[in-house]
Amino acid sequence: MNDNYHTPPLEQNITELYQRHNITEPSHLSIELLSKKFNVWVHYHNKRSKGIEISKGVYSMFLDNRLPEDSQRLEFFHELCHLLRHVGNQIMMPEQFTKAQENEADRFVFYAAIPFFMIKRTNIPSNRGEAIGYIARKFKVPLNFARKRFEQIEDRVRQGEFLSALDYIATSGELIRDSHISYNCTRAEAHIQAYYNWDGDCSRPDTLVIEQPEGFDWDKPLDIEVERNYESCDIPLYPSKESATVLSGDLSIPDRRGYVTINLSRVAWRHGKAVSRLYLPMEAIDDAINF
Repeated sequence: MNDNYHTPPLEQNITELYQRHNITEPSHLSIELLSKKFNVWVHYHNKRSKGIEISKGVYSMFLDNRLPEDSQRLEFFHELCHLLRHVGNQIMMPEQFTKAQENEADRFVFYAAIPFFMIKRTNIPSNRGEAIGYIARKFKVPLNFARKRFEQIEDRVRQGEFLSALDYIATSGELIRDSHISYNCTRAEAHIQAYYNWDGDCSRPDTLVIEQPEGFDWDKPLDIEVERNYESCDIPLYPSKESATVLSGDLSIPDRRGYVTINLSRVAWRHGKAVSRLYLPMEAIDDAINF
């Protein structure tokens, strides 16, 4: 598949985890094999699935035996995320962090159940419908889940093409690295809108779009309120040299509840100071909170 696939930090961590444990083929993704690799004792009962830590590095997981086998597999990955990444940190945790952990576990399932590094080594049919069916069979997941993951991969490829185009613009000299414009007046407050992916989780935006036509103050961090209802907008299909994507490494989590801080100097280092629009994916915020 396309080499322009944009790998988010969480998926990169899963890829590295799998490769350290020699989990490299779809056949390695069975509950039986993974539970042995990660010291998880799996039990089946007629209640909701959950996982607990028995002792440090040793876990017990209870899977709902009322679910079909392919759905049990997804439940296993969801609970595995909590065991490997969240155990011991959930007591008396603020609601926003609990929600962030659930969101991360949901994303973990997509990356862990159908890793892109495995997909790109398989001979997937060129027909879209056949490709989705092939993925469902190969990775033993529900067809609807395979469709969502395929669509996610398509979005990641487009995002990778977008970032590659921005890098090309920057390295070709079309993007001015330094702005010589002097702002003697106070800048107006940045204008923020929200892009919703209506095919995904509509309970919150997919990306915040932050615009500052007069130019950002690149020497100062920018605080963004993330739990606010912003006006919805669309994201252009084609890259612009005035736009930049904010990564999780550009973010810090301040004490101010409901806010994140963008390190603008890091963004400027990658994209220059001619940028007037920032794309802040909610996934980047989730990753910043959980790392």
